[in-house]
Amino acid sequence: MHVETATAPSPVGGPVLFINLWATSGMKHYSESLMHALAPGGEIIYVRNYESCVESKALRVKLDPVRLGWAGEVWKIVRTIFERRPRVIHLNSELPVLLPLFPLFAFFNSVITLHDAVPHEGESLAKRVFMRVHLWLVFLFIGKVIVHSEAIRGQLPGYLRGRAHVLPHVNYQLWARARQAPPAEGPLVVLFFGRLLPYKGLDYLLESFRQLDPAKFTLLIAGEGDLPAEVFQTPNIRVIHRFIGDEDLPGVFNQAHVVALPYVAASQSGVAYMAFAFERPVVATRVGGLGDVVVDDFNGFLVEPRSAEQLAAALEKMVEPATRARLVDNVRGQNVSGDEEIRARLLEVYRA
Repeated sequence: MHVETATAPSPVGGPVLFINLWATSGMKHYSESLMHALAPGGEIIYVRNYESCVESKALRVKLDPVRLGWAGEVWKIVRTIFERRPRVIHLNSELPVLLPLFPLFAFFNSVITLHDAVPHEGESLAKRVFMRVHLWLVFLFIGKVIVHSEAIRGQLPGYLRGRAHVLPHVNYQLWARARQAPPAEGPLVVLFFGRLLPYKGLDYLLESFRQLDPAKFTLLIAGEGDLPAEVFQTPNIRVIHRFIGDEDLPGVFNQAHVVALPYVAASQSGVAYMAFAFERPVVATRVGGLGDVVVDDFNGFLVEPRSAEQLAAALEKMVEPATRARLVDNVRGQNVSGDEEIRARLLEVYRA
């Protein structure tokens, strides 16, 4: 079996084996962006089950991250570990199919990124039980934990907090190369993006739009999931009711002036980072780690969760061109040198 890797000398003394098996949406965006940032830092073995836009090749496997099985494909990973003896094994989030390998990972410098420490509101009992079991197995077999906010670190069980490192989230500039300025004329377009799940608070955003002048505001909902019938009947609401593939991201975000995250519960949100990559300010709620990402009156506005009135007031502020221009300038400034910082901080964790 031949595995192609990046060829730069490794600052950690050997290969880094990074595993992501979530082939779409946020986890893929995160992993591709992380590999883009890390690739100049040394030899990478990128284990994935999808085509990559990063300029390096890696071990391709045919694995569903949730279903156990595919023993032959799992064996490819095991054999690569024994053949290449990576100095670091880095897992992206919970991957049920890899749980049988956790005892093996305990013999290596193992790292896992946990994007959530507690289940989202409305998650099934099975998901809640799995998360508890998974965190316990992380404690038993994985040496280091990466989270992207102090809020998430604080949500971890006490037995894991001591090994948790708080690092910056990856920069999503990789996905915004076709970025364009939003429409100069017409109403303010507010984007609600992603899977349509109850914890994301769309109901409160819809209520806020009932309080806003329909001539001044348009709501663009882009994603798959259940929607109330009213959204298809309201003149100032547009819907792209399907999964949004990577090739469609610019076409969606370039339509928007502002991105709304009216979540009622959250650890963090990759949508905020995608919005910033497209140089769009964000209106978000003060839940989970969102307040660590969206800085009130700097790169967006923060409001209390479940408050349609505060959402409406924040969106009214965004109508003012000078206010929006100031926020966009700040968003541009915070995107500078993100890859270098991410790479340096990640290598620090690997060496620790």
